Amino acid sequence: MSFTILICIFPALVLAQGKSLDQIIDAKISAMTVDEKVGQLFIVGFPNTAMDKDLHKFIATHKPGAFLLFKRNVHSVQQITALNASLYQAAYKSSKLPPLIAIDQEGGAVSRLPIDPAPPNALAIGQTQSPLLAEEMGYQTGLFLREVGFNMNLAPVLDVANPFSTSFIGVRSFGADPELVKELGVAYSKGLMRSRVIPTAKHFPGTGDLKADPHTTIVKNVASISSLKAKDLIPFQGYSSLGNNIAVMLSHSIYPALDSSREPASFSSKISTNLLRDDLKYKGLVVTDDLQMKGSKQLLRPEMAALKAIKAGADIVMLTWSFADQEKAIRTVRKAVVDKEISAKELNAKLHRILMVKAFANIYKKDPALPSFISSGSLSSKQYADLEDQVLSQNIKSNLIARSLPGKAKKLRAPASLKKVCALSPTKDFLNSFVSATTAKVLTYRIANDSDATEIMQWSEGRCPVVILAVTGKKTAKLLRALPNDLKKKTIVVNLGSPGLIPKEGPYRKLIQLYFNHKDSGKKVAEHLNEILGLTSPPVAKN
Repeated sequence: MSFTILICIFPALVLAQGKSLDQIIDAKISAMTVDEKVGQLFIVGFPNTAMDKDLHKFIATHKPGAFLLFKRNVHSVQQITALNASLYQAAYKSSKLPPLIAIDQEGGAVSRLPIDPAPPNALAIGQTQSPLLAEEMGYQTGLFLREVGFNMNLAPVLDVANPFSTSFIGVRSFGADPELVKELGVAYSKGLMRSRVIPTAKHFPGTGDLKADPHTTIVKNVASISSLKAKDLIPFQGYSSLGNNIAVMLSHSIYPALDSSREPASFSSKISTNLLRDDLKYKGLVVTDDLQMKGSKQLLRPEMAALKAIKAGADIVMLTWSFADQEKAIRTVRKAVVDKEISAKELNAKLHRILMVKAFANIYKKDPALPSFISSGSLSSKQYADLEDQVLSQNIKSNLIARSLPGKAKKLRAPASLKKVCALSPTKDFLNSFVSATTAKVLTYRIANDSDATEIMQWSEGRCPVVILAVTGKKTAKLLRALPNDLKKKTIVVNLGSPGLIPKEGPYRKLIQLYFNHKDSGKKVAEHLNEILGLTSPPVAKN
């Protein structure tokens, strides 16, 4: 890290040539007040879309070191850029340190920013099995985040989950193979770090296929130690090799095999210190999930939860609602510091890790060599659109890999050529993009909320040798199940929703699992239609 950057980050210090970053950070910590030190241990949320006097007063008084923004805080790219700039200025004024400004930008349903095209979920990236695409997705996402003032992303999800299970994680996981989740999660994190955004892997030590969600209840993971080591811990072990400038989010679940006292991971020193730091040699930040989630709040009041988590090993505790609760928690932790319930050595070690990460992430000014990524009210770029195109193409190709043993594959009689096809979808985007990418005659049917199987049968009967049906949710999945088998047998089903919507085995001509409703999904299916059907005739895609 250059001398100039360090001066920008820690201007209150008189930096001597030859001093290491560790020495500079230790000097800064020694000059901090108790209030400044305690504030750095908190990441807070708030309901605002702009700075107001109450938020400004809270920051000036309690000096929080980090902020987490949600969909409620985002109205437009211009508004969020202005809000983040004001957060940065207020935090810097109160503590002479840059804040971490975080957001959940996983992709798929957990996307807070207006990005065009909409980002794929982790499962769609996982299906590509490409670390190169995963890293580039992390990098492009990081560029968008930096464009509007974020320097921390609460992603990737490193939970190993079977996409066909009832896990609350669902499509947020890269998949059921721990080695694949490790490889893609590490690659995605490297991409974020290339853009100077801190990745935050979650939810340590892994939620697996648990159905219950700690956002709404107390959850127990009864997996054995051998099972956790063989599956859930593998991605975090790989992630730990990335060094200091990363973060891990603790789960609120209870792991009896890891801590016989049955403390949730957020409050367990055996999990957050002994396992994570000592056994996995993890050196980055440890952050709790929201202490106002029911998985935590049903056990402890937020202020006591904050103190317990910090004493167990967390560097930063998260409270995203209520200035009153946040103030209680900050005052409770401050008292523990003054009373030496939290030792100076322990506190300074946490601060050293926090400031190390901030030194890495704090290049707040945008690189002038980079173009603007804001277009028509959204974040976008040609490189990102090309990347999405590659992810879609690779997803299609992954679906075409034979899943059966030789000689057991389903025999399908393919037409010699395809001149006419019927396409059905609840969305115009799928139909329009499919039509735009093929020279075949396409008969389209827009599925309405009240469409039924009889309508579909009557409309499609005798019209086309091949039917394309896009499934986007439970209604279209139910409609598909109601169709007669003879119609299903000539139907290519394109699943744009979650894996559990459609059984893996069915009488369909082909099942294409894309898992996210991209505006160009229809185009991609059209471009690869001959491969899907096993045709040897020239492709029908337009040039």
